[in-house]
Amino acid sequence: MKTLRDRFCLLAAALLLLALGACDVDMRGQGREKEVDVRTALGDISVRTTEGVPGAGLPVYPGARPLRDEDEEPANVDVAIATSYFGMHSAAAKFESEAAPRAIVDFYKDKMRPFGAVVECGGEIDFEGEPGRPVCKEDKASSEIQLVAGESEKNHRMVAVKPRGAGSEFALVHVQIDERS
Repeated sequence: MKTLRDRFCLLAAALLLLALGACDVDMRGQGREKEVDVRTALGDISVRTTEGVPGAGLPVYPGARPLRDEDEEPANVDVAIATSYFGMHSAAAKFESEAAPRAIVDFYKDKMRPFGAVVECGGEIDFEGEPGRPVCKEDKASSEIQLVAGESEKNHRMVAVKPRGAGSEFALVHVQIDERS
């Protein structure tokens, strides 16, 4: 999802600008596989775009293909930030499939169970409820179905599925934030 990749890149760039004193930047990659590692006195940032399976901890639906943005780049990104104050790992990838949305939702409901109770939502997911229980804010007009499992907004996995032509498109997301003292 280009907007996901843009958000991750914007976050990485903002943190980079804050930390830009003495830093070491290592950029690698060719084709659709890109890697950027930034090491500063305040912490490290790693950004990866990839054609392969993201670090979301979930398998890719059988037969699904990576969805590309308008520049034909894969819509997969993996960002890790490590500082003495906090650590963050977030991975997101977008795919397309000829399968119906319900088949994909049912597949991921089963795959997400090891990460906690799975909440299905035709609307927006919010973590304002009791700890460990995401809350669904239903939207009858939404064609997107979201699944979420995890203990909090700081540690969860999400799958968002919506119709695309005769099939579906879906995104896999993993967010993990560790606050350090």
